[in-house]
Amino acid sequence: MFFFKKKEKKKESEAPSVNKEELIAQAEGRIKELEGKEGSDRVSLLNEIGSLFTQAEETDQAIRYYEESLEICKQHGKASTDLMKLYNKKRQQAAEAKDDEKVKEYMDKVQSLMQMSKDMIRGNV
Repeated sequence: MFFFKKKEKKKESEAPSVNKEELIAQAEGRIKELEGKEGSDRVSLLNEIGSLFTQAEETDQAIRYYEESLEICKQHGKASTDLMKLYNKKRQQAAEAKDDEKVKEYMDKVQSLMQMSKDMIRGNV
């Protein structure tokens, strides 16, 4: 009789997990660096902060920093792409809560970003 040793499942190489509080702390640390930053340096930092808040599932905070980034550079790029995702998430949450006014608000924001993208492609901005 053969006994086979049960193979242990190999753990998939997991990326080290970072908890929500750590992400928020990182974002807050980066916020302090915003003072005195201008131009592309500020935009990059705003996008990084927005990304950290997105990962921490702090949607409203993420939107705040992505909106500022978009306002500075007025370009269709990371901020507008990420904002569209966040606005759609907020729209979905509003739909689940049956808040038609908020659904319309976030739909309008997504449409505005899409129009900005089209304008950029056409060179109208």
